Amino acid sequence: MTTQAQAYHYLQASALTDEVGPRLQLATFSPVDNATIAHPHFFEGSLKQPRLSAELLTAVHIIVGSRFFTPANTLAKNLMLADPVVTSGGGILRFEGFSSCCSAYIRVDMLSDSYEGDIVGKGTTNVDFNAPMRAALARVRDASGLALSVGQAAFTVHAGGNSVIEKKVELPLRWIRGMLEVQSYQAGMRKIVEVSGAEALRFLRSLPKASTSKTPLWISHGPFGLRTTTRPEPDSIRLVDSTRLRVLEALLPRVKSMAIFADEAQQASAWVLQFAGTRLTLALSAEVWRGFSGEGQALRALMNMQNADALPRLRALLQWQSSLQTPLLAEQLNLSQASIEDSLRILGVSGLLGFDVTEGSYFHRILPLDLSMAEDLHPRLVAARELLKDNAVSIIKNQPLEASVQSADIQHRVREVDGELRCTCPWFAKHQGLRGPCKHVLAVETMVND
Repeated sequence: MTTQAQAYHYLQASALTDEVGPRLQLATFSPVDNATIAHPHFFEGSLKQPRLSAELLTAVHIIVGSRFFTPANTLAKNLMLADPVVTSGGGILRFEGFSSCCSAYIRVDMLSDSYEGDIVGKGTTNVDFNAPMRAALARVRDASGLALSVGQAAFTVHAGGNSVIEKKVELPLRWIRGMLEVQSYQAGMRKIVEVSGAEALRFLRSLPKASTSKTPLWISHGPFGLRTTTRPEPDSIRLVDSTRLRVLEALLPRVKSMAIFADEAQQASAWVLQFAGTRLTLALSAEVWRGFSGEGQALRALMNMQNADALPRLRALLQWQSSLQTPLLAEQLNLSQASIEDSLRILGVSGLLGFDVTEGSYFHRILPLDLSMAEDLHPRLVAARELLKDNAVSIIKNQPLEASVQSADIQHRVREVDGELRCTCPWFAKHQGLRGPCKHVLAVETMVND
C-alpha cells in the first residue's frame, strides 16, 4: 500500500481546561518551526450551545477514527490517522474529517450565530484531537458554558526550545484521493428530501443496529415519512451499510431539520443536520468497500487544466471566502459559467476548495497535505496523456464519434452511444462509466476537443 508520510507538530496537546470555567483549547498544526506564522490563531470566544458543540466535535472525532470496511487481503491494524482539518474564513469555523476506509466524510460548520467572540485569522490547518479531549468533551454541560480557543493567542519561544508534540502518520494515497474527490461528488448532488428533526430521529432509530450487508437499501419519502425499500423508487436515495449513519443518532434530539442530497447516478449521498447556528454534513460513498478514492469525477476537467484560461485567474481571487458563487465569478472574470465550474472542480480535487451542499457552492481552504504529486493521484489521467503522447488514438469517424485506441498489444474501440462514449476495455465493462471515464475515453475526448 503506497503511503505519504505526514508529521504534525503541536506546541501542546488539545485539552479541555477548567480554570475559571471550561475552555476547549484546540492546538493547531505547524509544518515548520516558526511559531509566529505556522501555529495560526483562528478563534477566541465562547460557544452558545456548549453541549451541542461538544457532541458535534465528538462526531468528527468518531468518523475520523472509524473504519467501516477492511479489505479481505489486508491485515486489520490500528493506524494513527490524520487529525481533523479546521478552516477559518467568512466568519465560519469548519471542522472536517475522513474515515480511514475512505467511505465517510464529515464536516461541522460553526456559523456566526453559534458563538460570541472573534474570528482572528483566515486559513486552514489541522487541529489536535486526542482521546483524553474526547473523554472531557463528554462531560460538557450547557449550564457550565464553554469557551473555545483555536490556536494560541500568544506564546514564547525560548532558546533551547519549547518542546513540541509530534505525531507521525502514514496517510494512504487512497485516503488522500478520497479527501480530494469527495468535493466533486458533493458538487454534483441535489437535495432529494428534507424532514423535521423528529422524523429524522424516528427514521434513524428504525434502521438495523448492525448492517454490514452489501445489499443496498433505498430511502424514500412517503405519506408516513421516511422509509426503506429494497428497490429504487423515484427520488429515492441509495444506501449501503446504515451503520455509517449511527454517528448522527445522538445529535438528532437537538436538530431542527435533516436534508438528504444525492447525485443523479446514486453513487453518493450527503446527510445534513441543521441546528441553530451550526450544521453537520455527512457524505457517504455508494459502497463502503470502494470509498471516494479513485472515482475520477474531475478527470475531464483535469485533462484540460493546462489550457484552462479561467484557472489561474480564478485562483488569484481566492481569499478564504466561505461561498464562491459561479454566476458572480463568471461575471467578474468575464468567462463562461462552464469554464468557472470546470476550474472550481479542478481546484477542489487539487485540495484548494471544499464544497457545501447546503449553500450549493465551494469554499476556499487549502488542505494541509503535500499535494505536489496531485496529478500522480490520478493514474488514468497520466495514462491518457501517455496514450496521446504515443499517438495511440485514431479517429475513425466523427458523427457519431468512433475511435480506436492502441493500448499495449490490444486495440480498444471507443464509440459514441446515445450521446455518451463507451469503450470495449475491461475497466469500462466493469464500471460502465459510473467511476469516471476510462483512460481510452479520456484520451479520445481530449483529441477531439483540442
